[in-house]
Amino acid sequence: MTRRELNLAIYEGTTQGVLWQPRLETWIRHHIRRDSLPDRFRGMTNLEIYDELGCSFRYLRHATTCGWTLPQGPWLERYLERQGLRQVEERYSNYSLHRTIIPEGEICTRFHEIWQDGVVANRRISDFPVKTVDDLKVATALVERQRFHADVAAYEQADALLGDRGEPTLFLSSSGFTELVKNWAGLLGAVYLLQDHRSQVEAFLEACDRRDDRMIDEALKLPCRLFNFGDHATNEFTPPRILERYMMPRWQRLSERLHSEGRFVHTHWDGNARHMLPYLQETGLDGVEALTPAPMGDMTLEQIKAGVGDTMIVLDLLPAIDFLPDHSTEALLEFTRRVIDMFAPRLILGVSDEISAPGEIDKIEAVSSLVDSICGLAR
Repeated sequence: MTRRELNLAIYEGTTQGVLWQPRLETWIRHHIRRDSLPDRFRGMTNLEIYDELGCSFRYLRHATTCGWTLPQGPWLERYLERQGLRQVEERYSNYSLHRTIIPEGEICTRFHEIWQDGVVANRRISDFPVKTVDDLKVATALVERQRFHADVAAYEQADALLGDRGEPTLFLSSSGFTELVKNWAGLLGAVYLLQDHRSQVEAFLEACDRRDDRMIDEALKLPCRLFNFGDHATNEFTPPRILERYMMPRWQRLSERLHSEGRFVHTHWDGNARHMLPYLQETGLDGVEALTPAPMGDMTLEQIKAGVGDTMIVLDLLPAIDFLPDHSTEALLEFTRRVIDMFAPRLILGVSDEISAPGEIDKIEAVSSLVDSICGLAR
């Protein structure tokens, strides 16, 4: 069975195999930019490095280059309606300002930037654009402007490049509430807005729901079978009361729609998620990505198993800290055996969330050998 065949068979529930599918792009990109890639990988593409290490490949957006790619790839383009829209960027020594002006008003995002060797090595929002209810109305209008276009020919070209390395997964969109936290208002800002201006927040979330439908309309034009909601849900972002009211209905509605078209979908929960685990089997989703066991996260393997049961697929589960130099390979492999014993065959083994820049790539290869010895490594 090829890695692509095994990948899809796990979702279909027709195999006993385990797919080893760590995400290595952050590690690869870091070492390429710093010219510190091990000699054995120099001159290789992302896909060739995966082949060398015996790993499956998850996200199609990383298949086309060995460096940066567009967030959605050219096969699912997202853009804003341009009429009446003006965007201005101002750059300074260690920060930049991104202003967006539309008839409904103006908002500005400030990014803190860390420069290394003439390039931005890290950028984070240091001042969120939505602080008031009037700002939120502008954000809502911008969400209403979001449009999408599926390029089937470009998708098929990238899919052919991926070959048998995996059944490609395509990102859709985070939930409106986690986007409000991550991109628009920050955690405290989102909570205060919800407390003080619930109806306006819910109008923003309804706009996000309409946006989701437009995105899925286009995504379903692609022959992609696997999708991911990049929710980044955590106990802090989406505690039970938020999850019940604003996350669960979205997961259930969109899962039902995708299932009716013969597609599979999972969500991305990283960080602390113990309080959300009891809700997993009600979501209608096929699986969950990046749950992180203790001590890196706040969940034991037993708690995760109780949350997913015997039907949901778990993606990853090997904590990223176990790949650091001060953690032993023997302990990592013993933990990997436990994960396989507990979660196979509803398991796509990987690193939660990803192997970090200082992670030891030899440990990736050690897990490849272990999986091969237990159940045979898909080719």
